[in-house]
Amino acid sequence: MNFRSVLPVILCGLVLAFVGRAGGDPPGQQHSHRVFKVGVLASLTGSWSSLGQTTVAALEIAEEQIKAEAIRQHGGYRFHFFVRDTQLDPSQALDAIQDLDRRGVKIIIGPQSSAEVAMIKPYADAHDILVISQGSTASSLAIAGDNIFRFCPNDTREAEAIVALMWHDGIRAIVPLWRNDAGNNGLHDSVQSAFQLQGGTVEAGYQYEPTTSDFSVATGSVAGQIDNLVGGGTDPATIGVYLAAFDEVVDVFHSAQGNTTLSNTAWYGSDGVALSAALTGDSTAAAFADSVGYPNPIFGLDDALQNEWQPIADEIEARTGITPDAFALSGYDALFVVQRALEDVGDLRDFPAFKAAFVDEASAYEGVTGSTALDAAGDRLKRDFDFWAVEPQGGDHSWVRIGTYIDGVLTIF
Repeated sequence: MNFRSVLPVILCGLVLAFVGRAGGDPPGQQHSHRVFKVGVLASLTGSWSSLGQTTVAALEIAEEQIKAEAIRQHGGYRFHFFVRDTQLDPSQALDAIQDLDRRGVKIIIGPQSSAEVAMIKPYADAHDILVISQGSTASSLAIAGDNIFRFCPNDTREAEAIVALMWHDGIRAIVPLWRNDAGNNGLHDSVQSAFQLQGGTVEAGYQYEPTTSDFSVATGSVAGQIDNLVGGGTDPATIGVYLAAFDEVVDVFHSAQGNTTLSNTAWYGSDGVALSAALTGDSTAAAFADSVGYPNPIFGLDDALQNEWQPIADEIEARTGITPDAFALSGYDALFVVQRALEDVGDLRDFPAFKAAFVDEASAYEGVTGSTALDAAGDRLKRDFDFWAVEPQGGDHSWVRIGTYIDGVLTIF
């Protein structure tokens, strides 16, 4: 499937489907207390849009299943979605949650980045809005008692996984390259701490702004730091580049691929790029990723539950043309936890009671992504990760799962 050619049609269909549902209750249900508004903040046309689109599709599937069950029971709960494309822009996320609040929306799924979550957090806390992010990982947002809940592990757990892989590969010095936002700053800080704790060396690296389009200065700086390490006696085989990014990875690799130093250094990535359609859709960037290894860790799916998550993943891919990850599937699980919490309290008039019920139900629920239990700060307790890398497949490049990190045990396929 040519993803780029079908994207406008797919995206339009998804957004219209949700907006159509959000426009008003079906006849005879205008006064039902069993129909609840849910806001969806997702990057649909900006960076990391792969996750935004698969999240919307996952929620669409969950809503259809919940609605079908409600019809069978002649009652139950239904959801109307208000989808907002934030384009990974924190200011757009804030505008969106303010607009949704005026429309009476008190439950938000998304946004997917930590920068967006950080921007909307004060408003959500002040206005009794429950926010469930499927992709935010910044440990700086791990705050007990607030209205932010995250259905994925935070960056300290991801750092543990990627550092374990680096160390296994013989990497003893890293030069980080990272995007200046809350999530990627958190990943950089956690990886640096975990790597140094192992006894490794972390160079200053290079932090770039989200608006960067020309990465020649960034890649030149990283290459220079690698050359300095080698000049000081460090074995080149023990040096790695750690890149914490989103879809701008394509431009980073365009800049790096002509540099001999960078082309001969091992690269490691982050959850913001794992399964990115933008990367595999660009032949030059994909070829570079393949040549330098570039494994990316992401919150993992349990192989023992494959008979549960695979049908949902297949349906998401059929609707979007994108292979979904555990972040998107955790959004699917989140809607069922919301449903159960609403069944416990009946409605949203007592927000503290609903919030408490949500935490209780999350602790008890076993979804397609496994246990959704949360820690004291409202982050996912589960700390299992998959590693994905870009490899040649049938004349093109595709993401291939190359290993796992489960309960502290690293396995390479």
